[in-house]
Amino acid sequence: MHSCRLLCLFALILAGPVQAQDLRARVSPALVQQVFPGAEEVGPPAGTPPAAPVTIGGKLAGYVFSTRDTVRSTGYGGTPIDLLGGIDLSGRITGAAILEEHESIVDRGVGRAVIEVFLAGFATATLNDWRSVRADQAKGATTSARLMKSGMQSAARLVASARLPPPPVQHPTLDRSRFEQTDWTALLQSGAIVHRIVAARAVADAFARAGSAPLHVFPENEAFLDVYVALVTPPAIGANVLGLQRFNESIDRQGDEGLTIWISSVGQFPYASTRANQLPTGFFEDTVRIAQDGRAIALRPSMFRSVRALGGGNELNERDAALVFLPPEAALDPLRPWTLEILVPGRTAGGEAHTMTFAIPYALPPAHVLRPAEPMAEPPPWAEAWAQHRIDLALLTILLAAVTAVFLMQQPLTERPHLYRVTRLALLSVTLGWLGWWAGAQFSIVNILALVQAPFVHTPLAAFLMEPLMLVLTVYVAVAVLLLGRGVFCGWLCPFGALQELSNRVAHALGLPQLRVPVVVQERASAIKYIAAVAVIGVALVDASAAEQVTEIEPFKTAISAHFLRAAPYLAYALALLAVGLFVERFYCRFLCPLGATLAVLGRLRVLNWLRRRPQCGAECRICEHECPVGAIRPSGAIDMNECLQCLDCQVAYHDDARCPPLVRRRQRRNLIPA
Repeated sequence: MHSCRLLCLFALILAGPVQAQDLRARVSPALVQQVFPGAEEVGPPAGTPPAAPVTIGGKLAGYVFSTRDTVRSTGYGGTPIDLLGGIDLSGRITGAAILEEHESIVDRGVGRAVIEVFLAGFATATLNDWRSVRADQAKGATTSARLMKSGMQSAARLVASARLPPPPVQHPTLDRSRFEQTDWTALLQSGAIVHRIVAARAVADAFARAGSAPLHVFPENEAFLDVYVALVTPPAIGANVLGLQRFNESIDRQGDEGLTIWISSVGQFPYASTRANQLPTGFFEDTVRIAQDGRAIALRPSMFRSVRALGGGNELNERDAALVFLPPEAALDPLRPWTLEILVPGRTAGGEAHTMTFAIPYALPPAHVLRPAEPMAEPPPWAEAWAQHRIDLALLTILLAAVTAVFLMQQPLTERPHLYRVTRLALLSVTLGWLGWWAGAQFSIVNILALVQAPFVHTPLAAFLMEPLMLVLTVYVAVAVLLLGRGVFCGWLCPFGALQELSNRVAHALGLPQLRVPVVVQERASAIKYIAAVAVIGVALVDASAAEQVTEIEPFKTAISAHFLRAAPYLAYALALLAVGLFVERFYCRFLCPLGATLAVLGRLRVLNWLRRRPQCGAECRICEHECPVGAIRPSGAIDMNECLQCLDCQVAYHDDARCPPLVRRRQRRNLIPA
């Protein structure tokens, strides 16, 4: 029945325009069913770009279109290539088929069946998500496959922008679908692209007011910074700045919910660099950052790449630029103003490093925002962050519950040494692998500084709510410190601490010698971390701009947050601490950590002494003292809770009736009494 309808429809070809004749002459009923399953009637192609309406059950269901008619797609070597595609009213691609191709590799090295399988995967794509369609699925013809995909993406976007209604939304949403051709000047005038020039004289004056000077000096009449920035996720911006093909590539990389920011610098100060091309000013992520609502979004090397600003007919086509890909977990709200911050290095008269921040504010024009039919209250920005992190929050809740269970069930756990060791190893592995390296939730002295400074700088509560994992972890650590002391966090929930302990276990397995620190040295050296804590907090309160430098005493950013991808001095420092920790367990925790020192001071207010001791401890027996991996048990047998990491090793010995002398005697007496 469907085939008869389609044949009758194609018989009306002469009545249509030339454009429609061309499309229908190339399309059979079988092809229509292939690209739009269930199609009952196909109307005449019309409009700009041309597309044929498809009806099912008498209602419009979508459109069929040709890449040649819409975007004049070409294949390898510039030869014509024509794909027939279908798109439904929700923006889902319904299928694709080849109408014409002259690719030298197809049927001459790569079978047509390979290309057909590749094209069948188009039915898994949506207008905004093509990640499931990969050119490497067409082995041996990846270039041709990439061009087919790009042509279909561009054609579908043009057809959808001209014919599909905007998707209904319940709250203001970034427009990721609509595209219309516009020029560079219009984008600048609307604010879709922001341009800022900072003269070399203005930079010098800013440093002079701060009592320093920039490292890079240029003639006063030249532009020190000449920066263009745009959020290019909306097609109406990105496809005009980058061109449709480059825009399609960026959409694939950013993902369905990610964001892409385009930055171009044509001034004298070079910063738009990739990690493979380090400039004197430092790496890209050290010189550029994005901030919103008082929160800085750290950039990683994997987030950006250098590009040329193709498309749009603008004067920057041959200028260097960078695309910054922000994942959803970066929690940048594109509908709210944000700031591009460029950090310009300098030095004080005394030779100390000093950085000035030059901010370029950006606000997305309202034309690129989809709004609900009826006004509704916009949720606060932090609510979206909590929704986006709901899986991570669930996993964090499980981890915190497991650690809590360890302390609530301390006795039955430590009475079973094998179960205790497996449990500890598992929790440390999760703390390092998931909490630290994957989720990036490394609690730090920086978090404590933020809490201390909050009343003085009037930090809004929303700034803390924007980091749901860190907020939950902060509350848990605060409660744990007041109940049991520093050891709950330092011994079980610190990713860098877990890294030290796990690497030391490897050292044990390899037979590396372990150095025991004498009690006198331990007592004196442990004071270093308290001095470090006072210094860090003091400097931060006096000069907030210097806080970022002094907190580098913590290797957390290098080893955990940046995954060891930092400049050589930071990398060498972190690796040196870990190397010493192979021979002296938890070296950094015991002697240098300002965070541990701060938590130890706060932990003096604890209300519980959870660890058990006997009168014989330190007198008849010093097994626990020798078992303690961080030297927290004194010769008297007392536990120094300021140094204790609550690893529970001493509790394993406490319950071991084969090693603990009082328990050994008790067991011997019991064995002498006949049953």
